Amino acid sequence: MSGRGLGFGLLCGLSTAFLQACASLPAPVPTPEVPAIVISGLEIRNELSYPVTDVMIRVPATGAFAGCGNILPRSQCNNRFEEIDYRANEVVISWQERGQAHQTGPFRIELPDDTATQRTFRVQVILFAPGQAGARLVPAGEEAVRPR
Repeated sequence: MSGRGLGFGLLCGLSTAFLQACASLPAPVPTPEVPAIVISGLEIRNELSYPVTDVMIRVPATGAFAGCGNILPRSQCNNRFEEIDYRANEVVISWQERGQAHQTGPFRIELPDDTATQRTFRVQVILFAPGQAGARLVPAGEEAVRPR
């Protein structure tokens, strides 16, 4: 091979390498960002006129759970625990009501509007009607609602 052919091949190879180096990579897909908030406890409120038992909130993605064994009518159970990062995973609430097992489907607890100023929350589970329950995040410093 002549010196001229080798120089041309080297020039073509380097040109290809430089062109590949200048090629733009696809932009990363943005992921929705969850504000850095923490959960420091749990409050389970029984708004019903009869007791409920074995109330549990579970996070299937992590296996985490918390609950209370027996909650009298129109009263509540409070638990505090080591602060954990909120990851917006789905939760499932289960309980016994008049001897019958009940359970919600998986759902995500919505972030409250005050996450810009408040960083620590507790999960508030409310059994609000026969066979019905829900959950929300409330500021950890907010006093628990007293039984009626």
